[in-house]
Amino acid sequence: MSIAKLEHINLYYEIHGSGESIVFIADLLESSQSWQFITNKLSLHFQVILFDNRCVGRSSECKSEFSIKDLAFDTVQLLDFLKIERAHIIGHGTGGFIAQEIAINYPEKVNKLVLEATAPFSNSRQIQLLNNYYNLLERETNRELWFRNYYFWIYSANFLENTEFVDSLVEFNLSYINPSNIKTFKHHVDAISGFDSRNRLNQIKAETLIIIGEEDILMMPTESEKLYQGISMASYPVYLERTGHSIHNENPKNFIHTLLGFFLKYNR
Repeated sequence: MSIAKLEHINLYYEIHGSGESIVFIADLLESSQSWQFITNKLSLHFQVILFDNRCVGRSSECKSEFSIKDLAFDTVQLLDFLKIERAHIIGHGTGGFIAQEIAINYPEKVNKLVLEATAPFSNSRQIQLLNNYYNLLERETNRELWFRNYYFWIYSANFLENTEFVDSLVEFNLSYINPSNIKTFKHHVDAISGFDSRNRLNQIKAETLIIIGEEDILMMPTESEKLYQGISMASYPVYLERTGHSIHNENPKNFIHTLLGFFLKYNR
């Protein structure tokens, strides 16, 4: 088990493959394990770096609040720890918030930027939804039922018809080695609530790919499109059909194809 002992936190991380470095930053509640369906194929082309965000999975627990900017600093410190001067950065959902913060405040660390199912802010509906889910956890709601209801916001209707896979997801989350505690969930929700990059998107100078699930009801496509409107180096968003918020899990083949096209298009 690899642990990076950083200034304010200890982060669990994994490295797969070799070549140009790609850092994957996971969404709320997700850990390094959330990329398992795409890791093997991408590691044939790149050095894939996965890690557990602060207070998640096998990273150390938190005793105080933090911001998205703090989480971005954690990621940059991890790169320094690994002696990686510059990397491609991929952020999913909340990880996309962190990726934006890195691109704005540490542009020298970013090669190309990929923003998956994310936006420059969270609207009041999303914040209310996440706080409601926190309140349910605090009231000791049945965890299996909690996850099954949460998945309605994360996955498309078509994907949820695969009941065997959904059952396996529930089982994995219930038995994960270090499930996030209730207080950690609240800290992350508060960090999300305080993030807004709309007036700073023009500071992102990295070539940027925006990937949107057409059926994403958590991070609406119209909100993700604001990234394209604000980032001068962003290409027109890629929309994946019949796909919800968790694009790389629902549609890993097309997700990998899209990434390879973006990262390797000048090397063919």
